[in-house]
Order: sequence, then structure tokens, then C-alpha cells
Amino acid sequence: MSDTEGEGPSTPKKIRKGKHIKQKYRQQWENEEFFKDWIAPVDDDPYRAKCTKCDVKLSCELSTLRRHVTNSKHKNRQMAALSTKSLSSYYKSREKDKDVLVIEAEIKLAGFVAEHNISFLAMDHLSDVLKSCFPDSKIAADLAMKRDKCTATVKNVIGESQKVYLENILKHQKFSVMADESTDIASCKTICIVVRYFDKKYKKIITCLWQLEPLHAKSVTGETSLRGCTVESLYLTIIETFTQRNVPLENIIGFASDGCNVMMGAQNSVASRLRSALPGIQIIKCICHSMHLCANEACKEIPRRCEDLARNVYAFFKHSAKRQAEYVEFQIFMNTKVHKLLHTSQTRWLSLLSVVNRLLEQWDSLKLFFDDSMSIFKDRMPDW
Repeated sequence: MSDTEGEGPSTPKKIRKGKHIKQKYRQQWENEEFFKDWIAPVDDDPYRAKCTKCDVKLSCELSTLRRHVTNSKHKNRQMAALSTKSLSSYYKSREKDKDVLVIEAEIKLAGFVAEHNISFLAMDHLSDVLKSCFPDSKIAADLAMKRDKCTATVKNVIGESQKVYLENILKHQKFSVMADESTDIASCKTICIVVRYFDKKYKKIITCLWQLEPLHAKSVTGETSLRGCTVESLYLTIIETFTQRNVPLENIIGFASDGCNVMMGAQNSVASRLRSALPGIQIIKCICHSMHLCANEACKEIPRRCEDLARNVYAFFKHSAKRQAEYVEFQIFMNTKVHKLLHTSQTRWLSLLSVVNRLLEQWDSLKLFFDDSMSIFKDRMPDW
């Protein structure tokens, strides 16, 4: 049998088709022009999509989705949805009255002035500037905010609303009280009362000004109160600021102040009276005062000439613009930071540390500057 007899038409091999893979819903379809008006995902099935117009579920095949759009039922539903008005279109949106918008603008301006510590005198010109800058604005045209109105708005509107807000918190929240004299140089003594509490809304500790209370306030008749700064006067002043606002005194769990005898004395002081009236209250002296006393005693062991050096170096440059300009050249030459020298203040506690740090930073430049100044001084000295 020849080889050619065995050759004949062979059976073609079967081509195995690939397995069909289901398509998942794609979030990007909601942004495409062809699908965005009606397509939505199915919560419990990622392989199906939902038509919001026809309320039917479809497989996530592009051919199926495109075929559904051409369906007459889908077209009719879509045309009906376009011709249907929403319920909100039958109601006119109520716009704020122009007078209310003007009041809101004035309160915001007053708040801006208070927040950024701008002089109230600036308000005499600001409203006119706003009117000229925005001539087409009806709100700016009706603004009437001068310094007197701005002051009254800050005190009686913004301040009072903040006081009511803080009062409602302290009625249901434990808090601490801190008291000290004001730093105002006026002849009227004023006690500053600050509260500190944990804010449940913002989840952090908040410190807020509670009240500035004058201790020698004048009455309506013009007579000056004789309360003064005695222990009883300070204690009653602090307590009355809370009782007048119906804040329970039982919510006070801490008190802090400076360490003077009137505030922190063991026998008759504000702290001792608070301990008697509110058992369990925590009394803490001012950390800054305590550190100042410790640092002051420690500095007595240091030779006086060290502090005198810090003062004399500052005084040498203080009133001479020429010396300051010459010293900048030495700073640049020595690659030292161009910083000004600091002054040791008598009233600002713990300022000596920053002065010493600045001297150490500028030491090489200062040494070179004074060596150069000394050599120039010697050259100018006459030979006797």
C-alpha cells in the first residue's frame, strides 16, 4: 500500500471559544453623556445596573445597555420625565430681605474689626470706601457703620451672643476659673476672669474670656464703688459673675491665679474661701509666677556682671542707627543671622533666657565688632 493512499481530507480541529467574562458596573458610566441621566448601580449585585426611568435591572454589558436606550418604553419614560416639573418649582424661593442682609454685613464688619484688633476709628471711613468701591451693590449703599455703632455692635451684639453661648455650655459642663489683674495701664483696676473647659463638640480643651470686671466702677449717679481689691471684694466679684448668669457654682472644679497673699494666702484669701464654699476644688498657683520666683532666686547666685553685660550691649546699639548698620556688615561677614539684639525687660518675666540665647548666637560677630571698635578708638587716642 502506497503512502499516497493513506492521505485524505483530515478532520478540522475544534477551536475552543473563550469563556465569557461578566462585566461589573463602572462608576464612570454615571459621568458619560449616554448613560448619566438614567443609570444607577444595584446595591446587592455588582454585575447589574438599574435604569431609574424604567425601574428595571439590566446586565452590565455595553450592548445590552445601548439596546435598552433605543427601546421605545425607555424613550417614552425619558420624555415624560423631561416634561414633569419638580415639586420645588411650584414654590418661589424666599430670598432674604435686604435689610437683614445689611444687618448681617454690618455684624461681619464689626467682627472683622474686633478679631484683627483694628481701631474703631477706622470705621468712620470704611463704610464710605465700600460704597465707592461697590457702587452697584445695594447692600453696600445702605451700610451705616461708624465707630460708635461698631463699638456698640461688638459689645452688645457679638459679645453678648458669645456670652450667652458660653453661659449655656458652663451650665452643663465642669470648668476651671483663672483670675488675674488686667494689663491696662489706666487708673481703674480691672479683674480678668477666664474659664477653661472641655468642648464636647470640638473634642478639645477651650480657654475663653469670661468677663472683665472693674473693681472701682462708677455707678449711675457718678459715685465710685468702695469695693476695692480686698479679699472679700475679689471673691464676691468672681462668684457674682457666675451667679448673675445662673451658672451653678458646683461646676467649678479648679481655680488658678498668681501667688500673692490676697489670692493664695493660707488663712484669708480668695483660694481659702473657694475651698470652704466648694469642697474638692483644685487650687493651682500660676506656673509663670512660680518659675519667675525660682529663676529670680537662682540668678542671685550668678555674678551681676553677666546681666549687666546683656543690658550694656543692647544699650550700646539702641539709639545709634550708624552702629546698627555697621554691625550688620559684621554679621554678614561672619555668616551670622541678621537678628536684632534683645533687651532684658523688667516687667516681662523670663525674658532673660531669650536675651542670653541671642547673645550666644551673635557672640562671634559681637566680639569681632568690639575688637574692631576698640582698635579704631586706640588709633584715635593722642600719644602723651
